[in-house]
Amino acid sequence: MGAPVEQLRARYLAARPFPHLVIDQLFPAEWLHAILEEYRTCDDLTWKSYDTALQKKKGTAPDSDLPPVMRAYFDFLQSAPFLRLLSEVTGIANLLPDPSLYGGGLHVVSGGGHFDLHVDFQKHPTTGLCNRLVVITYLNEGWEAAYGGNLELWAMKPSVRQVEIVPCFGRTVLMSQSAIAAHGHPSPIRAGMERKSVIAYFYTGGKSGGTLARSSRSTTVYVRRPGRTLSARLQVLLHDALPSPGVRALQKIRHVVRNRWKSAMARQSQ
Repeated sequence: MGAPVEQLRARYLAARPFPHLVIDQLFPAEWLHAILEEYRTCDDLTWKSYDTALQKKKGTAPDSDLPPVMRAYFDFLQSAPFLRLLSEVTGIANLLPDPSLYGGGLHVVSGGGHFDLHVDFQKHPTTGLCNRLVVITYLNEGWEAAYGGNLELWAMKPSVRQVEIVPCFGRTVLMSQSAIAAHGHPSPIRAGMERKSVIAYFYTGGKSGGTLARSSRSTTVYVRRPGRTLSARLQVLLHDALPSPGVRALQKIRHVVRNRWKSAMARQSQ
């Protein structure tokens, strides 16, 4: 990592608006390039896609089969030596991995895609363990800030962006997970570009940090920010008011209506 672990821990704990750490070239470039090549050539990845006013992206599904180099990367992150290192850097004792990679895996955001300001799920929906840390490594060669998709870290009271991280190739972000860890990449990706990252969450037993209501939720909580569109604000209201199955049902209805409208318009133009 370059700097002594004690220095990295001090930087992580002192970071605002909540503990985080940015490290470049933590993993060998050859390894990350091999993961990219697998993404480009593997036709049987199982994807979970999102297309709403709040997020437009896709990620590999939990418990899905991953190609060998990608699987080796996540196996390394979940190994005992790396877990001990994460605990030393963050001060979070007894971190636990998630072999299913719930919420993690490979994430891809194409042109026009985004992920609005949010707080991640606070507990694992299956194990009930508390989500404490996420490790994100970016795979975007030649990426520039103007391409969009910069990771934004926000304070919640008042709602203000404090940190912006360009998702360039080989950059790794360690970010604490709590009910006040508001983040996202609301700036849409430039057309023709793809923002790619490999993501893993780590857990402990007991209570998670933060004071936000519903801190025990196992779903994403969207956070207020200025400049959000009317459609996005409506999506937030529905997301907060309805249980997850209800939200998913409304999304399916929305997709059906949109597709039928497109079909009707196409017939009229013929």
